[in-house]
Amino acid sequence: MSERSFRTGELLVMLCLATPGAFAAPGPFGVYLWYPGPGVPTDADCRDLVAEVKPSIAKAEDWLWGRVPNFETDELELYLIVTPTRIETTYSAEGDYDRGSVTWTDSEGGAYRFTLVPDEHPETKIAGTIVSPPSTQVTTLTLNGIPADRGTVVERMTYYCRFPASGPAI
Repeated sequence: MSERSFRTGELLVMLCLATPGAFAAPGPFGVYLWYPGPGVPTDADCRDLVAEVKPSIAKAEDWLWGRVPNFETDELELYLIVTPTRIETTYSAEGDYDRGSVTWTDSEGGAYRFTLVPDEHPETKIAGTIVSPPSTQVTTLTLNGIPADRGTVVERMTYYCRFPASGPAI
């Protein structure tokens, strides 16, 4: 596991990541490739996407810091980065409720529950779950209670694929 700290404006971020698929510590920590297709992906879907996109830790880091890499394929590659203290995405969705500080609350059978405090909405707490059993290439991120139009709240499920990572972790 490697560790690096850096400043983004006033925010000090610590990234401590294990390589996806070969976790050095228990938990869902690592980098995952966003699955853009409709529905729930299968292991075969993830293997095909990874083979086409050729994701990497370096590309995820480029996306995270706004250095959008040149596309080697027609697929849009976006990432989920999960650390012991943060959840980061290389994209924003539904009012920027998808990245921020995280507190892990419970785990059972490959499901890891957490509370997320979004960077853009520090007064809000979002309950969530990452399901990432080692027996599958598919990882599911569920965020509950995302504020939506007219005072309603919604649940959002997003699917990601594990990929083999070479080189140092972020």
